[in-house]
Amino acid sequence: MLKRFVILAYLLFLAPLIFIVNFMFDIITLENIQGLPVFSPLVFCSFGLFFASKAYQIQKNALTIGAVTANLVLFLFPFIYMIGGTAIFGV
Repeated sequence: MLKRFVILAYLLFLAPLIFIVNFMFDIITLENIQGLPVFSPLVFCSFGLFFASKAYQIQKNALTIGAVTANLVLFLFPFIYMIGGTAIFGV
């Protein structure tokens, strides 16, 4: 059960991360989903945090701590991105 929770947590971390990297560097042009990659971590990483915290409750090791930390940082990315853009560029 622990392995399933950890794998799900990392998969729910990697999916929006791939979208964000594609959005930033325009590897594959996806014009139809303009701002979605920035806000997708709010949905994906909230579930990832749930599964990572359940795995952390079952067994406290470096893998589960990494899953919690990764999902938490990526969950905060949209807020940091918007606040940073406003503070730096004043838009």
